[in-house]
Amino acid sequence: MKGTALIYVILTIGIILNIAFFMSAIFSSKLKQSFDFSNSVAAFYAAESGSEWQIFNRLKNPDAASPSLSNGAVFTLISPIGSLPIKVIGQFRGTSRAIETSF
Repeated sequence: MKGTALIYVILTIGIILNIAFFMSAIFSSKLKQSFDFSNSVAAFYAAESGSEWQIFNRLKNPDAASPSLSNGAVFTLISPIGSLPIKVIGQFRGTSRAIETSF
């Protein structure tokens, strides 16, 4: 009889630990997503800046210099300069977002 109580306690602790590990796995991924959100917004705006720069080059000043972004984000042109649609990838702290613009 004394061994039965010990088995129940061990099983109960095991179940509680499994639930705790499962919950921490769920919450840690959600926490990571919430931190990546601000990086995602900055990467999107970097891509948008690159797209706007290409539109400006096409319509107003073909010799305009590439803008430098003060937050450290960068953009990369995927489509050749002057071609449509304009495809740009913005990157910030390991997060990338792409934009395709047609007009």
